[in-house]
Amino acid sequence: MGRLLDDLSRKMQHKANNGAQDPLKVLIHSTHDTALAALCSTLDVFDEQWPAFTASITFELFKKAAVTPQRAADASFSQIVLSNFKSRPVPEFCTLVPLKTVNTDLSHDATDIRMRYQNKNMILPACAEKGKHLPGSPEFCTLAAFGERVKELTPTDFESECTPAGRFGI
Repeated sequence: MGRLLDDLSRKMQHKANNGAQDPLKVLIHSTHDTALAALCSTLDVFDEQWPAFTASITFELFKKAAVTPQRAADASFSQIVLSNFKSRPVPEFCTLVPLKTVNTDLSHDATDIRMRYQNKNMILPACAEKGKHLPGSPEFCTLAAFGERVKELTPTDFESECTPAGRFGI
């Protein structure tokens, strides 16, 4: 899983650094149930249930938007209009938007990822510590914390670390 996660992490970091200048909008990998189970296991969120037919994992990249007076006014109007349709307060993570603006609040890493498995938010244990996820929303892992975990899982020399003993090549 190291190579897949490394590729994913590098592409997300590139998108976070370059924003709209990076033309990549969606990245899709197709695989089998065995790889989905292995990926969940690698990230310590496997529930010991075999992935169902059509199971999917989604990694989403978010950048916290700076709140401007106009944005606050727009949000207030939307909250008034939609208030009859909601039964609970809007969670803090709803202020996140897919990579649009730069956050001026330096108390939290401005870029987060969220892993979803079968349309359920997954809380990554590697992001459980304070400062490694969005305060109040542990399913939003900082990109830096995710990158740290991926680095731990990725071989530095794939050929030597992953070749079975006694084999000289793959």
